Amino acid sequence: MDGRLGVIKGETLGESNDMYLLTVFRLVERGGEVSISHLAEATGHSMSTVSEKVRRLTRRGYLLHEWRGAVTLSAEGWRYAGRLLRKRRLIETFLVCQAGYNVYDVHVDACRLEHVISDRLTDALERMLDYPRHDPHGHPIPDKEGVISAAYTVSLTVLDEGCHAEVVSLNSEDMERLKYLDELGFSPGVTFRLLHKAPFDGPLTIDMNGYCFSLALSLASSIDVVVQKDLSSGTNGMS
Repeated sequence: MDGRLGVIKGETLGESNDMYLLTVFRLVERGGEVSISHLAEATGHSMSTVSEKVRRLTRRGYLLHEWRGAVTLSAEGWRYAGRLLRKRRLIETFLVCQAGYNVYDVHVDACRLEHVISDRLTDALERMLDYPRHDPHGHPIPDKEGVISAAYTVSLTVLDEGCHAEVVSLNSEDMERLKYLDELGFSPGVTFRLLHKAPFDGPLTIDMNGYCFSLALSLASSIDVVVQKDLSSGTNGMS
């Protein structure tokens, strides 16, 4: 016996556990291994608190973790987090498209609501919104099973100078950053050209249909894009 309790189909875990699973989901989704220290930094909790939470969620069958090893989601953990993320992204879509919220101030209320709305209401929101595929930040909306369709995107920071690309998603929950990008008009679906990358972590200069501006590297790193192939050279515009 390994002491694992196992997953109870259809159970809800509570807001605290939900947030841990979503945090692991996002960190894994962004690439790289997730450690206890990564989770502590992302959640703002102590190492001991995170270790205990990971131990409990592993015992319940939602996480996979060995001592001093990486933390990841189990198959059921992926499904649970994906379904929760589906609720959040549909709520955000509703609040922006129907309730007059801005893309930069929708996160707090969406986070509160995602833990309390039922699957029935989630399905009703999806129908009312005509089955959207992406939320207002450009993130794909998972299906009912929590599965997300894969899309090949890269960070804005890896593009070469002169590369043409399209903004796909804004991976930040910081209201001021999202508001700044919204004021620039730099949102999902916008096409642009990378004019210049300053050395030593300097800013990136963007040309958006003749409007030029600079983005700090730290901000650019939170923006995912899809490269538009340069037909004249046959290159993909990445280092």
